[in-house]
Amino acid sequence: MEDRQTYEIKDICLGIYEGPHATPKVAKTGGIYLGIPALTSTGHINYDNIRYISDEDMPIWTKRVTPQEGDIVFTNEATLNLYAVIPPHFYGCLGRRLGLIRPNKDLVDVNYLFYYFFSPEWRETISKNKVSGATVERILMTKFPHFPISLPSLSTQQKISKILSTIDAKIENNRKINDNLALTA
Repeated sequence: MEDRQTYEIKDICLGIYEGPHATPKVAKTGGIYLGIPALTSTGHINYDNIRYISDEDMPIWTKRVTPQEGDIVFTNEATLNLYAVIPPHFYGCLGRRLGLIRPNKDLVDVNYLFYYFFSPEWRETISKNKVSGATVERILMTKFPHFPISLPSLSTQQKISKILSTIDAKIENNRKINDNLALTA
């Protein structure tokens, strides 16, 4: 088994950001407002559960960060342990109670990091570091950059993420086939 190296999250990222502590006005069209309901437990963005923010309001809500392809969004309050990778051509902003990691692709494979966040090892890290507030559990964004993460070499990460991505694609394809069969039955 290949040796793994332990880092702090901040050491493998170009940036770690927190969403605004407010909620924008709802719009009928515009950019996507990523809130907790938009993230699924399986690591996807649920476009059926999307709110929009007007194009005019977007600059206000992207002052801290504008989500880019390959960024990983995550919940940092309330419902913890929800993650999603920002897809190509995404136009939107980070919502309340969400954080965003911009991985350094020279050090970490984005998909490997995404899958790692679902591992028992990472879940234990979150569990050990969560704080119970007056109304919800949260992780402190001041401490989050120092959370430990154990990684194999980049080439090993890429091999593992390729296998897992292939399996996920097959699962998604089978889900679509089942949905189509259910419609024709």
